[in-house]
Amino acid sequence: MNNKRHNELSTRLEIHSRIVMALKVPKITCRWINFIYPSELFVGSTIAWLLGEETLSKQRNEWYLLQSGNMINQIFAYKGNLIWTFLFIGLAVARTYLESRISADLPRDARMIGRNPVKGCIKQYVSKIILKNVLLLLIFFIIDRTFILTGGSCSSGSKIRSAERCKANGGKWEGGFDISGHFCFLVNISMILWLELQQLRHYIVEQELQFALNTWCQAIVGCTVSVLIMWIVILMVTSIYYHTVLEKIIGCAMGYICPIVMFVIIPKNLRLNKLLYQ
Repeated sequence: MNNKRHNELSTRLEIHSRIVMALKVPKITCRWINFIYPSELFVGSTIAWLLGEETLSKQRNEWYLLQSGNMINQIFAYKGNLIWTFLFIGLAVARTYLESRISADLPRDARMIGRNPVKGCIKQYVSKIILKNVLLLLIFFIIDRTFILTGGSCSSGSKIRSAERCKANGGKWEGGFDISGHFCFLVNISMILWLELQQLRHYIVEQELQFALNTWCQAIVGCTVSVLIMWIVILMVTSIYYHTVLEKIIGCAMGYICPIVMFVIIPKNLRLNKLLYQ
């Protein structure tokens, strides 16, 4: 009896190991995800304090990669929403692919009786994209209005009341309390992707899937992790060289609004969960 249980346990562990290794989805826990960005803010602000404003200003002017107009920042930060959308849709396709594979393996009667998992999966991801865009729109409306109300303005024209429009017109935000848009935006979209990767990995292990994702899906997971690391590097530069400590703290805190709404509040609310995710 003990040998039988031991063999069953060994088999399950072997399956688990094969699944994780084959799919190459990193092990992600909420504990370390939640502390990545506050820790980065603390380390960066400490380095900034040790270097002093004179040194920081000199390095910003001399080093191309520390300037806001550098190519990496232009692509990964200012085009971050486009990149996020591509990666998020890719992860959605991977999850839908797994759901469809499982559904196809079920007996025909079971498929007829149960809910359509693929339909529910698509509905959930469409809802998340809409939620993220609406929430970010509201968040940056608050950030821009806070800046204006505290005496800030755009250098290219006083009538411009949006940081995005100001930049598009070649201007700069000057004066006012400038909550870190980099922290707010990149933490929001990064946390969503980290949590999606966590859910994907949990689903794979929970369902004991013994088939590997195709090459395209594995590439999406790899690209997602690579971009997340790049955003961490960009935020480290921001945490050292830009904004006051309070502006960065508030920006970082606002960066958790989307993930809290999408992955905590809605799943725990039966009506909202059924309406948006099922």
